[in-house]
Amino acid sequence: MSKLFIPYIMGNKRFIENMKTLSAAGADIIEVGVPFSDPVADGPVIMDAGSKAIAEGVNIQYILDELKANQADIDSEFVLMTYYNIINFYGEDAFIAACEDAGVYGLIIPDLPFELLEQLKTRHPQRKLHIISLIAMTTSEERIEKIAKQAEGFIYTVTMNATTGENGKFHPKLKSKIKQIKAISSVPVVAGFGIRTAEHVKDIIEASDGVVIGSEIVRRFDKDDCDTTKTYLTSIRHALDN
Repeated sequence: MSKLFIPYIMGNKRFIENMKTLSAAGADIIEVGVPFSDPVADGPVIMDAGSKAIAEGVNIQYILDELKANQADIDSEFVLMTYYNIINFYGEDAFIAACEDAGVYGLIIPDLPFELLEQLKTRHPQRKLHIISLIAMTTSEERIEKIAKQAEGFIYTVTMNATTGENGKFHPKLKSKIKQIKAISSVPVVAGFGIRTAEHVKDIIEASDGVVIGSEIVRRFDKDDCDTTKTYLTSIRHALDN
């Protein structure tokens, strides 16, 4: 069975062009980061990309407007990685309505713990938007069960106790933890943080239903030429399919 390819990009002035490149390369779900002044768990590559996007004048309204205007040209599903401060300032009802109008599949809100995510879901029972859950390697067994049973869209498992893009080894209990979560969950369980190469992908998908790759893709879109980036993306898609 083909595994899920979930690349992350920063929402900057080029993000629609980058989304089209990722969609053509076989991305199943594209994660678009909303630039924010005080991010959680982002490594230096994504923090720098966010700072540059803010300097370009990109904000949540720009991202939603661009997604709405271009959603028919993007074959992949797409989610927003944002922070509750942005949602709260926009207004929850208006934000969810704007996301659905723009074709957004789901939201990842890393600064809201499980209990607050569940309250958010309860406040908006009619929404079509998925609220995506994260599970860390330090999460307790009892808490994993609660999160997994309430999960929507997919579960994002964090492969290490670090920030995104770090060149550390995956947690030694990662694969067993993912298999444990999959046994409880009715949605796909994917892995992210620190995944960069096709070899990483082949290793992780022995257990997971797919991968999230962020810092490496952000770096390549910023530094590499288009053909080199496309070759890299093809190598990841090939690793997931085989």
